[in-house]
Amino acid sequence: MLTQTADRPGETIPPRSLVQDQPMATRIINGRTAVDRAGAAELTGSAVPTIDYWYRTRDKCGFPERVPGAGTGAWWYAEDLQRFTAEHQAAKKATLTTVDRSGDPDELVDAPAVARILGYTDPRGLRNSSVWQPLLDHVADVELLPSGTQRRRWMRRTVWAIADARPGKGGGRRVGTARGDVDRSGDPDDLVGAPEAARVLGYSKAQLLPQEVLDRADDVTVGAAGRSRRKWRRHTLWAIADSWTS
Repeated sequence: MLTQTADRPGETIPPRSLVQDQPMATRIINGRTAVDRAGAAELTGSAVPTIDYWYRTRDKCGFPERVPGAGTGAWWYAEDLQRFTAEHQAAKKATLTTVDRSGDPDELVDAPAVARILGYTDPRGLRNSSVWQPLLDHVADVELLPSGTQRRRWMRRTVWAIADARPGKGGGRRVGTARGDVDRSGDPDDLVGAPEAARVLGYSKAQLLPQEVLDRADDVTVGAAGRSRRKWRRHTLWAIADSWTS
């Protein structure tokens, strides 16, 4: 849920930040500030399992190398992490639709207009996007129609603020495809199949798992019929969920 409304000039709607389970540790190495895994998670606004995933895939995502010769544990230079975070966020933002910022900021607009403002070609796609829940949290006016349905309206400035808070591609769970919160119980190293992976991530059935999840399976086998059977470790699923909010 968003922490602020954006119904007045100058207000913004920041994305939700993650709370880390352990305090950050810092050291000075070669005259530069370095942080541990918890610190890397804090500086990037992610979670520790996500840091582990980014480091394993650093050749693809550009996550920085650890500080060499730092002794026990994993350490990264803080400025390298800050540079990665800026580039990572910019790349995610670049995937977003272009926002129409014309019109009176205080004008009330309905859902079809909101879809047009946010660059959606089909207004029905709005309900399956990452902005739908923030919109529901910041409705300015509701009209009950004779049919019994509700017509919601928002201030343009609120729509713009919600657009500015979008996490970018891969940066948020699609409302309407996942049914609830992530289940973080169980052994992190357990290998689970698609039905359990869907349940862990809050999806109602395995067929709704997005391609991003399928691509990050820890184990893939091909059966006699040529069908792939994927399995994931629970900690991988948790890292995927954390990356959606980072």
